[in-house]
Amino acid sequence: MNYNRLLPFAALLVVYLVGAFGVDIMDIDAAQYASIGREMADNNEFLEVQFREKDYYLDKPPLLFWVTALILKIFGATNFAYRLVPILSTLLGIYAIYRFAKLYYSEQTAYIAALVMGSCQAFFLMNHDVRCDTLLTNCVTVAIWQLAEYLKHRKWSHFIGAFVFVGLGMLAKGPISVIVVGAGFFVDFALKRQWKNIFDPRWLIGILIVGIVLVPYCIGLQRQYGSHGLYFFFWEQSFGRITGENEWNNSPGLFFQSHNFLWSFLPWVLAFIPGLVDFIREIIRNKFRLNASQEAISLGGFVLPFMALSTAQYQLPHYTFVVFPLGAVITARYLSKLIEHPSIGAFRWVKIGLIVTTCVMGLAILILSTWAFPLENIFLIIVFGLLAVLIVQLYNKKRPAFSQLVFAPLLTAIAANLVMNGHFYPSLLRYQTGSVVGQEVAKIHKAELPNFVIYDLAPEGEYNIFHSALDYYTSRITPVIRTESALKTETSKQPKLVYTDEQGYTSIKASGKAFEVVNQYQNFHVTGLTLPFLNPAMRATETRPRYLIRVKS
Repeated sequence: MNYNRLLPFAALLVVYLVGAFGVDIMDIDAAQYASIGREMADNNEFLEVQFREKDYYLDKPPLLFWVTALILKIFGATNFAYRLVPILSTLLGIYAIYRFAKLYYSEQTAYIAALVMGSCQAFFLMNHDVRCDTLLTNCVTVAIWQLAEYLKHRKWSHFIGAFVFVGLGMLAKGPISVIVVGAGFFVDFALKRQWKNIFDPRWLIGILIVGIVLVPYCIGLQRQYGSHGLYFFFWEQSFGRITGENEWNNSPGLFFQSHNFLWSFLPWVLAFIPGLVDFIREIIRNKFRLNASQEAISLGGFVLPFMALSTAQYQLPHYTFVVFPLGAVITARYLSKLIEHPSIGAFRWVKIGLIVTTCVMGLAILILSTWAFPLENIFLIIVFGLLAVLIVQLYNKKRPAFSQLVFAPLLTAIAANLVMNGHFYPSLLRYQTGSVVGQEVAKIHKAELPNFVIYDLAPEGEYNIFHSALDYYTSRITPVIRTESALKTETSKQPKLVYTDEQGYTSIKASGKAFEVVNQYQNFHVTGLTLPFLNPAMRATETRPRYLIRVKS
């Protein structure tokens, strides 16, 4: 084995780990999922998902909660513990896409596909802002690889593996797992005219395997929610967002996912687009027929789910990340073709597109690390500078074509995200006061932790103050006090350490109770970045004060 070929993956892993250790868990979703997993680890109730001791959280299946609970029992509630299994799943997913691509393409194409998958912006994001999509995406990728292996070699171990991972994908985020796998292979079978494969009775055995994997969760759903829980999981959660049965609606627009793809598939997006066009054009030239050695799994598995998800009435950018590994294959087959024929005109234009992408990403990092949050870490500055020099040299036309079209944009992604994970996100998370206060209370005010409460005057069910990060980092369910009378009652018994906002602070001052401000913070919802917040001169207009107050009895 040529171990030098593993160095880029080692570099990707380093960047993932920098984010895993150094970036606090973000509100709302990731912190909520981490908190649910921590609560599950405490109550040892794995069949019924609870959130803050209530049968509240039906929205997502439990795979992420299960693995989080198991890991937290070993390592405790840390940044790294929550992200450990998702990162390991990503390594497996990268390997799976390599093995899948190798079934149909050259070693070079498979290698590029693995690099593209691991280095696109979505994967850096998914491995520190961990939601259900990380496990979903990697389970689906393994399922596709295993099913392709089965169809080629007819080994039952691959068949069982494929459907076990389809089931795990459903346990990660629902039926979208089946949709992506089914769409990919349906298009492939249709273009190869393999109608027997579509109606193969062995798929019934696969459905049985998936059903066995889902049994524990279905038992929990039935116990908690009855038949509605099962209906929600198998239909309303996923398909209901397209049919309109699901009440969630943020009116995203038909091109919402297309616009988000432009940044989430960086730095490869300007290689993917002509690659997709080339793939479709090739199929049209072949009169919509493929031979047995070709594949359209990546095309069907990317395009059809992407289009379906783009029509949903409620969308978030990460909803389409599940098909990005297949997008990596589409990109790799095209880049490999250009590398083998560097004299064709498309090589020059794709290279120009990648250079433009590199310049844009470099400029963005430069702005974020000099203007928004000035970078003072000398080590990061030196590493980023050296990588920038190397990237420029790799784009030199005297370099091998592989270096120009693959290694240069790959290093761009690594350099950019090393700064993001090592500097930008840690600086940004100083304004997420839930995690800041949670860690401060757990370490500095540990003796007062049993008397630590949230004072939030918002009505029940509304969230002026998010509490998931607090719960996670304090390893407890932080009590929430919602009325002035309840606060007076609680503080008359014993002193309380209170986390609150400006409204709560004003209420405490007016109550006549003796108190002291232990610390004051500026809070910002970090997953909703705005230009005024990034501007240091205007940041104060975007943040809101939070307080840690000791109210005396």
